[in-house]
Amino acid sequence: MDETMPRKFKEEMFDSIDSRLLSYMPERRYPTEIATTFNFILYDEFKKNREYNGMNYNLKPIFVGQYMVDPLKPEQTRVYSHQGTEACSPISISRGVIGRAIRTGLDQYVPDVTKDSNHIGCDPDMEGSELVLLSLSDPYLKGHYQGSKIPLGVLDLDFNIKNALEKEDIDCLRKIWDMWGKKIFPGHPKFLPRKEAYKSYLMAS
Repeated sequence: MDETMPRKFKEEMFDSIDSRLLSYMPERRYPTEIATTFNFILYDEFKKNREYNGMNYNLKPIFVGQYMVDPLKPEQTRVYSHQGTEACSPISISRGVIGRAIRTGLDQYVPDVTKDSNHIGCDPDMEGSELVLLSLSDPYLKGHYQGSKIPLGVLDLDFNIKNALEKEDIDCLRKIWDMWGKKIFPGHPKFLPRKEAYKSYLMAS
């Protein structure tokens, strides 16, 4: 059975996400409450059934949440806030799709996690897709890393459907995360990066 959600439903879903975020967020001030609201709305919209020709479609979300780079030990990440299945935490940035995003400085989409040896499965039933979107710091203003941006954390999305997202979906989620991720992981990092932890990512100054 084809579980791919029709395009029109995805467009409705993203319109609803944008509308709900704009409605709820103005009263949210602190990063933790912003993250909690953000995760609930995305998870709720992803799991909402949309019916067409007698079939119900949804993205079967497993996990919607954020991991932060640990300020005391920046070679690992820790779960910050999430909705869905229990989170693995801490996770070394030498491992997993999240770690690959942080090491390379590139967002990651894995359409079939069963074919990616780097995927860390905290849910044994997870056999779908994973998307990791980075949240970067402001540039360092001085010191060895002047001008460099480094990852503060990520948005991690897991779905129990292979090929759950298309390019248009990833672009929409990137725009959403660009707007709200800065409120969850704002400003300058509270730690100095360690070269061994960001081998591929850090720019030499």
